[in-house]
Amino acid sequence: MLSYIIRRVILFIPTLIIISFLAFGISVLAPGDPVERLLNASENAGIQNKAHQASLIQKKRHELGLDLPLFYFSISTLAESNKSNLSSYQAWKNYIPVIHYYAGHNQYHHWLYNIIFRGSFGISYQTQLPVVREIKARLPWSLALSFISFLLAFGISIPIGMYAARYKGRFFDKASSLLLFLLYALPNFLVATLLLVFFANPQFLNWFPESGVQDALNFNEDWPFLTKLVHWAPYLVLPIITYTYGAIALLSRQMRAGAVEIFDNEYIKTARAKGLPEGKILWKHVFRNALMPIITLFANIFPTAFVGSIIIETIFALPGMGREIYEAILNYDYPVIVAVFTIFGFLTLVGYLVADILYAVADPRISYSKS
Repeated sequence: MLSYIIRRVILFIPTLIIISFLAFGISVLAPGDPVERLLNASENAGIQNKAHQASLIQKKRHELGLDLPLFYFSISTLAESNKSNLSSYQAWKNYIPVIHYYAGHNQYHHWLYNIIFRGSFGISYQTQLPVVREIKARLPWSLALSFISFLLAFGISIPIGMYAARYKGRFFDKASSLLLFLLYALPNFLVATLLLVFFANPQFLNWFPESGVQDALNFNEDWPFLTKLVHWAPYLVLPIITYTYGAIALLSRQMRAGAVEIFDNEYIKTARAKGLPEGKILWKHVFRNALMPIITLFANIFPTAFVGSIIIETIFALPGMGREIYEAILNYDYPVIVAVFTIFGFLTLVGYLVADILYAVADPRISYSKS
């Protein structure tokens, strides 16, 4: 298993390089000058003369390494390389390629070096703060909501799917299927809006706060963690419900489909013929072998937990990564967008690796020793 993991990690390297190329390309090809955005040149124009403003921009470009070549090498023609020597110009030189090599003195190298060794994705155009600080401030809320909803979804959907398969064609199977299909058909923005109307509205049931994660007037940062948790809980109930209901519907149907297929196998019939209790057959023999579709979906937990939900976090005004991405797109905050894109790609690969490992844990017949 260890050798398999090492091989998979090595195979991930080309994919990570491609992801880095795409992320760097987004940052380079994005419209607008990043230095002008950082310096708010349009605001400074009224109080600074143009010469000083241009000097300030040039100094900042040099500080950020934006005056360096883009990549490790570039290709030009011999005529372009000899522009300084106009007397020796000849037309045939336009067809002779010249490769220029810049070693580590290029923008891509500095960008990648800062990410790997400094953990830096640059400065946010919108807040003028390091992107990593922005992510650290928003990420805990998305992680908390995502993992709580995933735990609830798996804890509820697995028993529903297993018993629906066990009583296939009976009342429980038909009733749960109808309810789950209805839930799955409802879009999350509609469910979120209905929850706010009926459970966070003084005209109906004003049980929960309508937005945010804490009371700005009463909340105290010095409170013990349990006190903070009690204060946060009412704010998170409706978002968690919105996060969870769709996952319950999807996972339950996947679990039922896998379990129904296992129930038709010969070894299940043999176990029943031997007189094994139905509960033991269900949870010891069927459950473990029906987990494969669920494990495949489990691989999406890491990237999904990181980015959160743009729609849900915007509706409930939650300070999570989903809302951060939404605001970054609206404000053309490309460093934040590139950082999210890069980390999302990395976490997707990690999710696939974890899923492969869980396959072997769930089914001992799967071996990676020779793969």
